[in-house]
Order: sequence, then C-alpha cells, then structure tokens
Amino acid sequence: MRILVAEDDPALAGFVKKGLEAEHYAVDLSGDGEQARAMADERDYDLVVLDLNLPRVDGVAILRQVRAHKPSMAILVLTGRNRVEDRVECLDLGADDYLAKPFSFSELSARIRALLRRSHLPAESVLAVEDLKLDRVERRVERGGRRIELTSKEFALLEYLMRNAGRRITRAMIIEHVWNLSFDTCTNVVDVYVNFSTSQVDHRRVGKLAMAIQVAFQELGVFPTSSTQIPVDTKDPMPFNTVQSVENAERTAAMGRIAPSPKGVLSGSSEDGNLIALRKELEQALAPEISRREVDVRSEADGVVISLREVGFFDSGSAEIRAGSRQALDRIAHLLAKRPYGIRIEGHTDNVPIHNSQFASNWELSTTRATELIRLLIGRYNFTPEKLSAAGYAEYHPVASNDSEEGRAQNRRLDVVILTKQTEAAQNVDSASLRVANAR
Repeated sequence: MRILVAEDDPALAGFVKKGLEAEHYAVDLSGDGEQARAMADERDYDLVVLDLNLPRVDGVAILRQVRAHKPSMAILVLTGRNRVEDRVECLDLGADDYLAKPFSFSELSARIRALLRRSHLPAESVLAVEDLKLDRVERRVERGGRRIELTSKEFALLEYLMRNAGRRITRAMIIEHVWNLSFDTCTNVVDVYVNFSTSQVDHRRVGKLAMAIQVAFQELGVFPTSSTQIPVDTKDPMPFNTVQSVENAERTAAMGRIAPSPKGVLSGSSEDGNLIALRKELEQALAPEISRREVDVRSEADGVVISLREVGFFDSGSAEIRAGSRQALDRIAHLLAKRPYGIRIEGHTDNVPIHNSQFASNWELSTTRATELIRLLIGRYNFTPEKLSAAGYAEYHPVASNDSEEGRAQNRRLDVVILTKQTEAAQNVDSASLRVANAR
C-alpha cells in the first residue's frame, strides 16, 4: 500500500518513512504544502499522513481540498497542534484520525493499520487469484494456505500485478509505481523481481499463476520473446524446463553453479530467510552504487550475488581495484565479515578478446580480478581464507547479450557470491573429490 507523508521536518519525515517502509509500505515524502496537495490530488494513495504546519499551503487547506475531491482517501493528521479546537476542526473537515506530537511510532503504526482496515472493503483489502491470497493491510501472502515471505519490493510488485489482473501494464508503469522512479529502458530491475517473486510464490515449481505472469510480461516485451507454447489452461503446475522464459541454464564449470541472474532463486529453507534479510541490508548499504549502476544485488540458486561492475571498480583491461571503490568494499566487508557463509569470487568479462602486456586472454583477466579481491578481503578486512574461493569464467557466463555496449558493460563484472550452506557443502565435496583424483 502507498502512503503519502506530508511533513516539513526532514528528520521526522525520514524517521516515519523508514519505520513505515520497514512494515512494507511504499512511502512518498513531501515537505511542501503545495506539492503535497498536488501529489494527493493526482495520485492514488491508500492513506495520507498530514502535518498542519506546511509551507506555502497549510494542512487544513490540503485536508479540505483532498476530502472534497477524494472522499474515500484515508487521512491521518499528525501535528504539533494539540488544542481541542484544532482536533475538532480537522475531524469536522474530514480527517479520519488525529495524532498530536510528540508521538509513539508504534501508536502511529497501529492507527494506520486501523484506518486501512476501515477504509478498504474486504474485497479490496484481500486480493485473491485462485489459491494465492494477498492481505494488503496485514501484509500477508499465502498460497494454498502456506505463508510466503516476501521483501517489501516483492510484496509491492505482487500487489500491483494482482490489483491490475487482466489489464495491460508496462514495465514503465511498474517501475513508476513500485520503485517510484521514472522509466529507464536500461534497467533490468523489473525482470529480476518478477522472476524472483514468482518463484517465491511457488519455489519448487512454477504454477499456472506464475506462468500467466511470465507470459504476460513476454508479450509486453519485459522478457525476450519465447517460442515455447505455454498451455496456460492446464490443471497442473508446470516444471521450470517447459518454459523458456524462466528456464535455468546449467553451468558446465567445475563448481557446478546454476544459472545466471535473474533466473535462479533461493531454495526456501529457514537459512534463506537470513540471506534475504542480508540481501536487503546490502541493497540499502550499496544504494548509491546501485543507483549509478556500478553494483547489482540479486538472489540466485547458489545464494546472494553482489555484482561489482567494471565501470565502478576497474580500469579497462586492468585487474587493479580502483582506490575510489574502497568505500563500497568497506561497506560490503562490514556486512559479510562476521557472517557464517562461504564466499565465492567470480571474474567475468565480455566477449571482446584482450591481449596486452599483462593478460594473454580473458581467462587470465577474469581470474586475476577474482584473486585480487580475495587478496584484499584477507589482507585488508581479515577474512578467514578457508571461507573464500575464486574462479575466472572469462566471457562464458554472461548476464546480458554481448551484442550491445550496454550488455557488454553488464558482463564485465566481479561477482561476490554469498553461498547457501547447501551450495558450500557441494562445492567442498567437489574440491575434495578433485584433491583425491590429483593424489591418485
């Protein structure tokens, strides 16, 4: 659900926004009365948290106008004015609730939940598509009676798709509604989240609902068109390998890693809940680099992957990590150093051949970049060597097409793979088998 917080105190507005986003609400901020009035009038918010002391246009005028144009929109007045006369005036003008400052966030949150329960009809507060149910107020998703844990962005995406079931929607509409960004054709964030969210809905096999979503997005051009004919009226869920758009490509590398982003998913164990939480922390810590497209964070079958793109971390044809990227590495190391997970560093390149005084091919470049980061993790950040491994894949495991400069830029990367216990155990078995074979 989307909430507008109209508050002219930046620190307080940020505090409220952070708290509400932690409860999986999508939050917009406005510190200006005229802007807040326009946003409330033009956009479909589920609730408005309204301060009365706003510059240019005060909260009472906003309340009067919004209530006239949108009588069903829930409005909670949050203000330092605590006189009885102020409360009476606002409630008479149509405010649904009134909370005076200073306030407890837990009380504000409870009042918001109560307003949302009252302001939505049951059919609106609980969305259902076959056996998939999404409770917009309680922030709960279930399929076939089984609870599904989603991050706030995954929840928002699924909610938007279910609210618009049967309608033609575009990638731009999703990015604007779920991410609050203007549309940019270069981003693959929708692709990543649709694949991951539909797989979370049914992580063992993609059912009819997930297939319908995938087909719809293929038709809209979000995914490359598939020649596979998908029988969407089938009674039984379909396995992954019947659908090209979500098919996992097997890796032939010795480590046995499965498929590139965004097609792999975590397996659904309790450990994966911790990895999902870690992914969210990484996304927050690396937000500046993600916005500049220097870093990408995603979930795959082997665990959480942090892609460090060449543009932010290396000079072309060099394996030396740029000094300017150390702050980002500091944040990554801070979050990973004390975690119990094994870490695999993978070097990747595009398909443009390299031959300079340092490297004879992309194999050497990708491998050297991986080991350079290993050296830094051990020497600078005191990582335990036993939890680290490195590999170079050259150009043979791309995440995008090498036919364009944009795709090649995405493929020139260093992947930091935070391994699930299952993947780490399988990797250790492979290593042990290799040592035994060499001993023979």
